[in-house]
Amino acid sequence: MRIRAGTCAFADHESFYPKSLPPQERLRYYARYFSVVEIDSTFYGFLKEGTWQRWLDMVDESFLFHVKAHGAMTMHVRGLSRDERHRMASTFLDSLRPVCERGQLAAVLLQFPPWFDATRRNRAIVERLVEFCRDIPVAVEFRERSWFDGPERQSKTLSWLRSMRATHVVCDEPNKGNGCVPLVPAVTNEALGILRMHGRNAETWDKPGLKSSKERFDYRYSKHEILDLLPTVTKLASDAAEFHVLMNNNSNNDAVWNAFDWAELLGVSRLARPNLVHSTQLSLLGELDDSNIASRRSP
Repeated sequence: MRIRAGTCAFADHESFYPKSLPPQERLRYYARYFSVVEIDSTFYGFLKEGTWQRWLDMVDESFLFHVKAHGAMTMHVRGLSRDERHRMASTFLDSLRPVCERGQLAAVLLQFPPWFDATRRNRAIVERLVEFCRDIPVAVEFRERSWFDGPERQSKTLSWLRSMRATHVVCDEPNKGNGCVPLVPAVTNEALGILRMHGRNAETWDKPGLKSSKERFDYRYSKHEILDLLPTVTKLASDAAEFHVLMNNNSNNDAVWNAFDWAELLGVSRLARPNLVHSTQLSLLGELDDSNIASRRSP
């Protein structure tokens, strides 16, 4: 059993990096502190040639990458034919060859949109996509409630994921409407378990007109909230060879701060956390305590 904590994306946390550090060196700096990261830019487009080799040269051989599948694969991009989706999926998987050959791909994240409900047609889409990925590790994240609406549906969905050897992504997010899922603590692939934490800002979760996704995920977990999840993570980690906690609350260093909270709590820190400063220039190492942050951020 090995537990890792990290963030979804590494370039978002600008205040985490020394001002003198060139942007192209951020992953090298990030990897000094964390042993896993999720690459999200692949959801929007394909990486330029040479990007993977440059990234792999910046990390040690034990460092792992999660990679978010292109939106065309997971039905976020509408109006495409099956052949068009197939071509884009092939291009995406081909682009992963460098990280696969180095043995540093933790999983491809198949995150489906909030309108992708638990119908027979959509189940078939998931099955085809998992089969298309073949020997590449796959993690599945649903964002529509019907996949886990009630104990019976939860059991069916989890059994189905187990039958495909797909990793169920345990989500922590606001419990608001159909465009979210409850926290369903389960491991469906003994090789890898994942907890992906999006924050609990119900006010901005499905608010229209946001300028960026950072506004949607504007939330910092208090240490009390993380401690409440510790028994769940410990139990899940005992059921998998690897268990990864990935923070997706990418505003104001929140993801980095909470990833350090997890790493310290779980005893998996590489280095002690640096002095992170909030964008309002208030030091979070004393001037704001967890209760103040929770009251300021929570809805």
